[in-house]
Amino acid sequence: MATYAEKDFDSNNYDDKRPRYPPSLFKAIFDYHQGPSETALDVGCGPGTASFPLLEYVDKVLATDPSSVMIQPGIDQISETNKERIEFKVAPAEDLTKVVTEDGSIDVLISAEALHWVNHSEFFKEAARVLRSGGTLAYWGYIEPRFVDFPKANEIYEKYVFEDERYMGPSWVQPGKNFLRYFFKDVHVPTDTFTDVEKHDYYPGETKEHTAYYLADQKYTMKKFASYLSSWSAVHTWRKTHPNAEKDIIDLFITELKETCGWDDDTEIVTEWGTTYIFARRR
Repeated sequence: MATYAEKDFDSNNYDDKRPRYPPSLFKAIFDYHQGPSETALDVGCGPGTASFPLLEYVDKVLATDPSSVMIQPGIDQISETNKERIEFKVAPAEDLTKVVTEDGSIDVLISAEALHWVNHSEFFKEAARVLRSGGTLAYWGYIEPRFVDFPKANEIYEKYVFEDERYMGPSWVQPGKNFLRYFFKDVHVPTDTFTDVEKHDYYPGETKEHTAYYLADQKYTMKKFASYLSSWSAVHTWRKTHPNAEKDIIDLFITELKETCGWDDDTEIVTEWGTTYIFARRR
């Protein structure tokens, strides 16, 4: 995505403010996985949020992203112990030929919170090329946070993030954002090259049991929410397209939430994220 490649995008802030993926998700991946676990590839890796946890399960991790800006925090985090085990490279998801030259050489390929920004048909073709027979494809995403017990807050969220053109809606690159917003329901793993497809969704307030990818905070605050918003590409874009705005988009958003719901910066709010993850096996 172009915004993340901009030189003034703060990738360290992104790395610091974005949610982490739970250990239960990685366990689910490798419970599903069959055969050798020597090499994993993280496509659209960003700062390596999902890349480093893979080191608990495989010998070698390759991490790729189209943005040199986004991978730099990951490169900076490589320890002396792991310098031979993990490598970050700039490459688009649709063309990994400069990173993976040998077909069928990858055991596990993941894409975390990134698949909505790629050309899906080309990505699946590349995934099929690099994965060995029986290798695992896993991709996932977290969807909009939901403020449990505060439906009015969720309405305000929709207004600022999607519905009202004065705010962030026009700043999202489409159709990418909608692929994620609707739980990748319109993204289909090709069954001619993949089999054993599993899809697991968690809808806050609707799904009765937690999945392996459960993301929640029982003590969420507007202070945390403001930090999270500061990592968004849409906020970055809105600020660049509204350089003379009297009030910042985050301040507008947070102020309305606090005034409507009676919150202050430190009010603790039960919050859950919608999540989805998809597993498939290379034929």
